[in-house]
Amino acid sequence: MDEVLFRSSQKFENLQVQLSLAASQSKDLFQQYSEQSKSAALQVWNSSYSEQVKNRIHALWDYVVNLSVKAQQQLWQHLDPQKLYYSLAQVFWKKWTKRDVCFLCAGFVCGSAAGMIFALTIKKKESIVRYMQAIQCTNYLGIESAAVVENARAPDVCNENEVIISVKAASVHVVDAQICSGYGKRLRKILQKIYNKHSNGGLPVTLGRDCTGIITDVGSNVRRLEIGDEVWLTVPFWHEGTMSQCVIIPEFRIGRKPKNVGFEGACSLPYAGTLALSALRQIQVDQDNAENRRFLVLDGCTPVGSVLIQILKHWKANITTSCTKRAVPVAKALGASEVIVSPEPVKSDDKAILSLELPHESLNAFQKELELRDKFDFVIMTKKCVLNTKTLEDLCLGRIVSTQPEDLYSDSCGFLSAFFIQSYIYIKSVFEKVLGASFNDFDEGHMCYVSLDELAEMVENGYLQTVVDKVLHPQDIEIALNHIQSWDSIGSTVVTFR
Repeated sequence: MDEVLFRSSQKFENLQVQLSLAASQSKDLFQQYSEQSKSAALQVWNSSYSEQVKNRIHALWDYVVNLSVKAQQQLWQHLDPQKLYYSLAQVFWKKWTKRDVCFLCAGFVCGSAAGMIFALTIKKKESIVRYMQAIQCTNYLGIESAAVVENARAPDVCNENEVIISVKAASVHVVDAQICSGYGKRLRKILQKIYNKHSNGGLPVTLGRDCTGIITDVGSNVRRLEIGDEVWLTVPFWHEGTMSQCVIIPEFRIGRKPKNVGFEGACSLPYAGTLALSALRQIQVDQDNAENRRFLVLDGCTPVGSVLIQILKHWKANITTSCTKRAVPVAKALGASEVIVSPEPVKSDDKAILSLELPHESLNAFQKELELRDKFDFVIMTKKCVLNTKTLEDLCLGRIVSTQPEDLYSDSCGFLSAFFIQSYIYIKSVFEKVLGASFNDFDEGHMCYVSLDELAEMVENGYLQTVVDKVLHPQDIEIALNHIQSWDSIGSTVVTFR
């Protein structure tokens, strides 16, 4: 052990000696190179070439100083008050002839006219600002922040691929209530700066995801639509809303409204209908393969559920749905094969909800009712489900999809993550412009005129009906938002601007 310690100390001493030698050599080299650099700099400074450069700089400086002195002297000579006085006296105090007076007047008139014409040509064209009524969220503190404003700025000029629409009616959705609580606020600000130049994405936010109306103006490149067309449209969560008297929307998000339904009825379908079609595309179901397949549509009397049941009924599918006791007749009328009453909160005699928690007995009975049936090929959730994921997987042979707005990571992420998200979106937008393609990462792929035209054909052929629960005025927006989230809601709640 002593020998090991001795050898270790010996090696450590050798290492110290080598390090000290290296340090001293480095110091000597540094001093040597610094002395050489200093001597080289002195040689350059004292060389004949540097002397010539210094002399030229001094000569240039002297020339600039002399020039400035001469300019100052000449300026003072011309601005001498006594000389100015005598010059003006010679002009104005001499005896003027009629010819001089005529020339003076002519010069004054011509100069004034030329100045006015020049001022009118360079004057900026002042745009006429028009205001309109709109339903906006003024902060992110809940549905209490939704209010009707009368001074929202109305769109006046549309770009080449945009359309201005006079809104007749708009439907209220659960996502509007979520937007009032801050849903998508960070993505909205980023995406609107890129894709929607008419808004900065900040507060206030106009609510509404779809509407119906009449076209009042079109861009120069719009070919599919014309002024005066009755149309319907839908937009994703991050886009500027539709609950206003006038909206400006890209052409590809607009379709012609079915002729056999009114504005209030038709506006219940664009957002809900495109979500329903998107859910069916996710599970790869269409008219050719839907027959006799078993579907469970949870909460079938929501706006999306109402559309799903009718489409699947037309495709001859076997549909089981759940809904509240009040909505059972509606679910059967829509075409559901079996209807199961879903659990509801306990209510008092005056129909007031005593507790938002669902009774365990009702939940267990609802789950057993579903388990007694054969397994379903697909499960589609149109509302926040009272059953857990494991229970749903036990009920389903195929895929489970949801039409609810998904939770956004960007709403709760930190500054660094938000920076990376923003960078990704900007890079993606650059690739879109270069390649001329759309990646549809933000819930906008199905919200286009292709889906809207498909829905319009279904309505005009008679196998897709509108389901409207309430038609309210803009001043009742808080009532509308509360109702669409309540257990008593059936179908769509609509706000009319007529």
